[in-house]
Amino acid sequence: MGLKINNIIVLENEEQYIVLNEAMYYGRKYYLAMGLNEKREVITNNVVILDEYISGFDTYVSKITDNELITILTRMFKAQVKSI
Repeated sequence: MGLKINNIIVLENEEQYIVLNEAMYYGRKYYLAMGLNEKREVITNNVVILDEYISGFDTYVSKITDNELITILTRMFKAQVKSI
């Protein structure tokens, strides 16, 4: 099924994020997401890129921590915004 833009997701550690954008890179789907507080208000300094993994009907995500990959994906997300 996968993630959808503008949906709120809750990670196992109870952190909440709103999915802002998606990008494909070498056959993998990545999402740009922004953190939310307990009132579901956006935390502007809490931006993450998530890697999606689907197993059957379950969707899993992990935060990207590789700085080189973050740089590449950030450029891709910025290019998407400029083309809108």
